Amino acid sequence: MTDTPLAEQVRAVARELAAHGVTLDEAGFLRALAQRQGTTGAHLADLALAWACSRGDAPAIVHFERVYFTQATRALRKMNLGETLTEDVLGWMRFELFARPQGGLISTYSGRGDLGGWVRSIAVHEALKRARKQRREVTPEVAADLPVPEADLVAMRGAHRAEFTRALDESFRALSTQQRNVLRQYFLDGLTIDVLAGLYKVHRATAARWVSAARTELVERVRTRLAQELKLSEAGVDEVITLSNLQESLGELLRRTR
Repeated sequence: MTDTPLAEQVRAVARELAAHGVTLDEAGFLRALAQRQGTTGAHLADLALAWACSRGDAPAIVHFERVYFTQATRALRKMNLGETLTEDVLGWMRFELFARPQGGLISTYSGRGDLGGWVRSIAVHEALKRARKQRREVTPEVAADLPVPEADLVAMRGAHRAEFTRALDESFRALSTQQRNVLRQYFLDGLTIDVLAGLYKVHRATAARWVSAARTELVERVRTRLAQELKLSEAGVDEVITLSNLQESLGELLRRTR
């Protein structure tokens, strides 16, 4: 039986995809096309790739990401929204397009428009939505001084300096490797939360929580050790921490343990 014009077009598309390592199920794709209305050959190759991706074809998804995620990345970077947001959007797209339990978004591509434009539109829309949300959120103030109470006891500075230094050293060593690293990078190297987020490939809110949690744990460990060693009350520990200038002492410690 002679192939129909559409079957011939599908065969040509299959050869095109095969050059990129994608094996198209021609019969299955033709059946899928028969269930569609208004499909033309203008974007048949795009539609074939999207259909293969919707079926979970791994080589098709690899080829799709290589071509269209590269285009989406360029579009996002032109928006100057930051590498962290760009990576977050791309990660979201991978899930929404291919892995969503109720059916990937890729299955909704109609073939009526250019696939690259369709993908870029999704990426830009999501990036703008996330950027607007970030502007509405209150950013954690992680750059504030370490939480220490005020006390008008400057004349007593250094009364327990040795004990404080020892408690700080021991508390710092008790932190995890990652906690020590983020404290060094943030307080000593001056890396911003956005830079840390990019370095560890996490959302900036996650990086902010890491810094805050490491700082808080360090302070609590220092407080516990001072209370045990000096037999001081909570207020007494607060005075020692205040007078020992915890922020400055931390900087010295980080340089010393580089």
